[in-house]
Amino acid sequence: MIGSFLMGVIMGGAAVYFYGPQIREYLDEKTRTARSKAADTLQAASEGLQAAKETVEGGLSGQKRRVG
Repeated sequence: MIGSFLMGVIMGGAAVYFYGPQIREYLDEKTRTARSKAADTLQAASEGLQAAKETVEGGLSGQKRRVG
C-alpha cells in the first residue's frame, strides 16, 4: 500500500519535471476563457457596487439631520 503511494509520488514528480512547461501551457490555453469571463464579472460587480455607493452617498447627503 505505502509502496504504491510512493511509486505514484515518484512518477507524478517525474511527469511534472519532464512535462511541466507543456502542462502549464495546455492549462493556460484551456482556462484563458474562464479567467477572462471571471475578470469581466468582477469588473461588472465593481461598477455596480460603485454606482450603489454613489446612490447611497447622494441620498444621505440630501437628508437633513434631525436632532432628538
